Amino acid sequence: MEIATVIEALFSPLWTPVLVGALIALLAFAQRWLADQPLSCSTGFANLASFLRPGVKRDREADWRIVFLLGIVLGGLLAALTDGAPGWQGTAAEFGVFYTALVPESSLGSALWWLIGGLLIGLGARLAGGCTSGHTIAGVAMGAPASLVASAVFFAVAVGSAQLAAWMLGV
Repeated sequence: MEIATVIEALFSPLWTPVLVGALIALLAFAQRWLADQPLSCSTGFANLASFLRPGVKRDREADWRIVFLLGIVLGGLLAALTDGAPGWQGTAAEFGVFYTALVPESSLGSALWWLIGGLLIGLGARLAGGCTSGHTIAGVAMGAPASLVASAVFFAVAVGSAQLAAWMLGV
């Protein structure tokens, strides 16, 4: 398979949101029932980092989280490859003013933009004691007060950030 085909498949239109939401709910339920652990991603990244660093003692009972992360990547690839849509549909201009104003046009600049953004998201998830999937999907479903507060903060900061960016860009 050519790399261009894989990249094109990764950016194909999404599956039906209702179907994806139902599948995530089933996954969250199954993970809680089978592993007695809530659905989350950020802890898996921490486990992967400890696995990759020689000499660091790691929690072998948490190795399933690394497999979970691999499943996220492979599941996304499978979804993109089976969507049946005709590949990348749209230009950067069609993604909106924020994308065109903030994301560099060069491939290297764009890759660095997304890498740094991902690292900041990971740092924020660790500081918040979990990621949005852990808090908002699993924590809220279990009625955890900390997750209710964290989820409210996630949404408030997202709205505030979008409003600030719009103001800064004059939109």
